[in-house]
Amino acid sequence: MSAAAEGPEPRHRSSAPLAVVFLDGAYEDTAYYRSWAAAAGLVIAADGGARFLLDLGGAPDVVVGDFDSLPPADAERLAGLGVATVRHPTRKDKTDGELAVDEALRRGAGEVVLAGALGALDHTLGHLAILRRLAERGVPARLASPGLSVRVFVAPARAVLDAEPRTRVSVVPLGANAVVTLASFDYPLTRGVLPAAGCLGLGNFIAAAGAEIEVHRGAVAVLVESGRESFGGAPAPQSGSGSVTRAPGVRMPGDAAGDP
Repeated sequence: MSAAAEGPEPRHRSSAPLAVVFLDGAYEDTAYYRSWAAAAGLVIAADGGARFLLDLGGAPDVVVGDFDSLPPADAERLAGLGVATVRHPTRKDKTDGELAVDEALRRGAGEVVLAGALGALDHTLGHLAILRRLAERGVPARLASPGLSVRVFVAPARAVLDAEPRTRVSVVPLGANAVVTLASFDYPLTRGVLPAAGCLGLGNFIAAAGAEIEVHRGAVAVLVESGRESFGGAPAPQSGSGSVTRAPGVRMPGDAAGDP
């Protein structure tokens, strides 16, 4: 399936930028997501996700999708701002979110954050599949929201969490039983089996700083009830910090007069 790319060439702010993909989901805390847009080296909107950035007075580097959820007036605004577009047919074998992540990788992203990834249950589950695919490729990736951070780990894998004691954490096996070690949790495990048909890994709490998860076999989704969990990747930005990333030449509210 081919797609026509229009607009300026991709711009990279580092050799392996942090890419934030804005999906067409729920955005419950504007300041939180604004800070992610400002921190990103590459901002990609999956179809209707561009509306959120436009509402902030900003624009992504590129919009990807079939454009069935982005009003024509908004598409015209983005074109006027010089935002690149990658259009795909409506009948296709991947979601707009998958295609947006593919574009992030094509542009050299070294880490991916999914924003606006919560909402419709089917798409939320699909986003876990995206995280798993990225984990299998060795690309750090997480779902980020104000009260929840999610990352998928595929064995062998190990992570030390940033979250403070008493933070709720769930570890969910994906597709088959998983074998994990959980250290510094209320309910620790040493090479314990998390059954795919059970709920053993749900509702745990961090008992001490530096809680550790090691995946010996299988794949798990780790859900941390904190919007600032990094899982060892790029630190979450402070909410409200910075201005929103914009397309080349587009000035954002809050930019200093001399800013590029």
